[in-house]
Amino acid sequence: MQICEVLSFLENKYPLDYQEDFDNCGIQCGDKHRELTGILVCFEMSDETIEEAIRLHANLVISHHPLVLKKGIQKIEPTNRVGRIICKALENKMVLYSMHTNMDNAPGGVNDAFAEKLHLQSVQVLSPMDAKLRKIVFFVPQSHKETVQEALFQAGCGTLGHYRHCAYAVDGHGCFLPDEEANPYCGTPGKLEEVEEERVEMVFPSGKQHKVIDALYQSHPYEEPAFDILKLENPSRTVGLGRVGNLPEAVPASDFLQSLKKIFGVTALRYYGDLSHPVRRVALCGGSGSSFIPAALSAGADVYVTGDVKYHDFHTADRKMLIADIGHLESEQFVKEIIFHDLKENFSTFAVSLANVERMQIEIL
Repeated sequence: MQICEVLSFLENKYPLDYQEDFDNCGIQCGDKHRELTGILVCFEMSDETIEEAIRLHANLVISHHPLVLKKGIQKIEPTNRVGRIICKALENKMVLYSMHTNMDNAPGGVNDAFAEKLHLQSVQVLSPMDAKLRKIVFFVPQSHKETVQEALFQAGCGTLGHYRHCAYAVDGHGCFLPDEEANPYCGTPGKLEEVEEERVEMVFPSGKQHKVIDALYQSHPYEEPAFDILKLENPSRTVGLGRVGNLPEAVPASDFLQSLKKIFGVTALRYYGDLSHPVRRVALCGGSGSSFIPAALSAGADVYVTGDVKYHDFHTADRKMLIADIGHLESEQFVKEIIFHDLKENFSTFAVSLANVERMQIEIL
């Protein structure tokens, strides 16, 4: 099996289109067409994780944090951390791959796992992403509708949230006049032809547009199928950063903070707000989530849980909402397990390992 087959599976579940503009998810370096020998999953790439991958004979290293962000680096040389890691990886014919904000935004990713840890109910996206959807509208003879529709489903069309194979069709009449050089599926060059057709509409992620159009041409009986591609502005209900939901019942704020320490294994956390009000509605964002404090307030949250909150950001809620900072790494610590279980479940014949040498936690004296 080639490495690209694993990456294709991951990108189907956590599309690269879901990443934020500043990010650089996907391949950091290496040839994805190499044969896979093993996989190492880590939170962040380091000299130690590359050495561990070498020992395990793993030529695919998957991290949460990307090695190189969108701004990139000026040069690659072994005198700095990033250059050293890239050089070592290429020497050992590895592929380095990252799943960052695409996994933060995606259903079933970092923030949904965060919400599950807190046992939240009626969970919604805190800051919905533009769905980045397109709609294809095509016209097909009724005799070939099922064939073409199935080909487009296989190409990625027809998914709306938790629903698959979504489409809308209506009967109609089509007409066309083939010229003398045409080779029509039905009709005669130089003669106007009328056909019983169906108009079919399906949505698809923008990143799959080329694949969808190819599938249409390959499955459609017409020499020149008629179709439109429309850009949609719908916000997503399932994709975006952060989550907000409700605890099964209200709890004292101080008890909730203590439960955070226990659930995430932290000895201390930072918080600001009024502890006299009970907590029921909880907003959260894994990683660095200060920018979503206003969204958490608008969502009616009693508490907002995230990491990397600056001093002045704590005060933006004006004590109308409790803010708890459990730490950046601490709020995303389970991301490795998500990736690991996804891979073990679907690629059981290959060795998938969790990095054991990472020392990412900031120490507190």
